[in-house]
Formats: sequence, C-alpha cells, structure tokens
Amino acid sequence: MSRPTKYVSEPVLASLIDAGSILDVFLVEDPDGLFHIVARSTNGTDHRLEKKRGGARTFKSLNAAAGLIRTMGISRMRLHMCEFAPGNIPLLR
Repeated sequence: MSRPTKYVSEPVLASLIDAGSILDVFLVEDPDGLFHIVARSTNGTDHRLEKKRGGARTFKSLNAAAGLIRTMGISRMRLHMCEFAPGNIPLLR
C-alpha cells in the first residue's frame, strides 16, 4: 500500500509547515547515499521536496538536509537510512 505523494517546492513546503499541515518530516537516504526530504501532511499525503526544474531534490549530507528543515521551523525529524524507493512508504511504525 502506498501513500499519495506530491512533489512540492521549498516555498510550498514552508507554507504547509507554517499552516500546521505537516505532522512528521522524514530524512530518507537512498541507495546512493543521498538524502530526500519527505513531509507527511495531516491528510496522509507525503510531500517530497523537488528541484526548481523538476525531479526530487537530494542532499549529499544529512547536515544539509536537516539544516534546511530547521530553517523552516521544524526541530524534530525522523531518519530512515537506505530505504528510499519511488512509490514505497518509509517504515514509519
């Protein structure tokens, strides 16, 4: 079972966070060692951060991804290592 996923820009994600629509934020490592930001909204949709020109935005370091999330006002994140696959849900139990 997969959750609906939307790709969103930084300003849209920041607006969702400001509006209180985000329940959890996950930093998910892919098999290449890059990190993706996934934000779960109150309606169960996963919002993945995208690049300005489309496609998933990735971060080479955990510090860079966490730093961006901190600037958006999120101080608590969950980390999932090597679990990323498009269309799959991170293990969130």
